[in-house]
Amino acid sequence: MSGTSIKLGKERNSTQHTSIKVEGIVLAAGLSTRMSYCKLEAEIEGVPLVQRVVQAALNSELDRVVIVSGTHDFSCLDTFGRHSNLSRLHMIANLHPERGMASSMRAGLEAVRQAVAGAMVLLGDQPGISTAIVNALLEEFRRNPDRIVVPFIFGRKTTPVIFPASLFPELANTTGDVGGRGVLARNAERISGVELGTEYDDTDVDTPEDLDRIRKNFAMKSKVD
Repeated sequence: MSGTSIKLGKERNSTQHTSIKVEGIVLAAGLSTRMSYCKLEAEIEGVPLVQRVVQAALNSELDRVVIVSGTHDFSCLDTFGRHSNLSRLHMIANLHPERGMASSMRAGLEAVRQAVAGAMVLLGDQPGISTAIVNALLEEFRRNPDRIVVPFIFGRKTTPVIFPASLFPELANTTGDVGGRGVLARNAERISGVELGTEYDDTDVDTPEDLDRIRKNFAMKSKVD
């Protein structure tokens, strides 16, 4: 595995032109089985989880953002209609979210345009993702567009992950709720890691306790900032 270690600054929204196109796929079709409501509409400091992830992606250098939702209607995303970047936002539905994360990934890959060099898979329940992190991963991929770009936190692999287009067929053949983990394991020699250290809180929301903890972390960070 090769890779880099970075220190993130403030979020940036570069307009750098590149022929290496990457689109984002936000997986937002989960059934929230451990919550009594759709967790992705739960708010942190007044902003729904899924909106935080989508906004970070739209403000980044991703060429387009595909949201894969389930049968749930995310009315909170209607606000994006007031922004000029709406043309970069594409929403599709996974009509069978019970078939697991892989079914959402397949749906997202089918919506990705053929000219792309890769696709970044983001989870809709990781509110700690930022535009700066997305751009840092994109920068690494543009240096090595044949590799899988994975963020690390002190050596631990996490998400979002950028997969090169050559691996799309293998990703499309995955099943169940493991996402791209099997593809990562089978292609470990192609991983290029970006070590983020303390720069990224990758906590995802699965339970009410997770949500309470993340809300407290955001409140503490707001006081520091």
